[in-house]
Amino acid sequence: MQTALKKLSALMLFGLLGGCSSGHQAPVVDMGTQVIRPASHWPFPAQPRYALAEQYQYAGASTEGWLEPIQQAVSQHLDAKGWRSAPLDEADVWVAIGVAGAQDISDDELFTRLGMNPGVQAKAGERKGTLAIILLDRAHQQAVWSSVIQLTTDSAIPASDRAAFSQELAAKMLGKLP
Repeated sequence: MQTALKKLSALMLFGLLGGCSSGHQAPVVDMGTQVIRPASHWPFPAQPRYALAEQYQYAGASTEGWLEPIQQAVSQHLDAKGWRSAPLDEADVWVAIGVAGAQDISDDELFTRLGMNPGVQAKAGERKGTLAIILLDRAHQQAVWSSVIQLTTDSAIPASDRAAFSQELAAKMLGKLP
């Protein structure tokens, strides 16, 4: 079951890496690096209020079509955990989301920003992408928890599959959230 979930989750991020697929063959996905930075101190109630802070939402040019389905998936996952959506000035936690393909941001810049060690290396003809979900303490405007995942794939996931892939990826990334 975990292997199947890992493969499905990998397929979801694959979609972040490209546009439409011209074939009917399932893409080959290589799960690379996933880093979860748990909170050293969780000062929030069991069901915190959250907001997707617009100033902390990022999609590179090659992954623009992925930001909205990822945002929806993250919101649905947090709602299912009992978290409540709230206006920015009332939220306990701001949710930052970043989606980028290899052509949008260099590995050096990405790893510096996210504090990651270099992850997967894409082979010639492959696509590579990264998704980051970071929770910020609104009162202190500091990161309190984060999950970042990176992978490569040999072809793009069709646009029609983005919502389903986004749901699975959000569940994988937010699964260890307090």
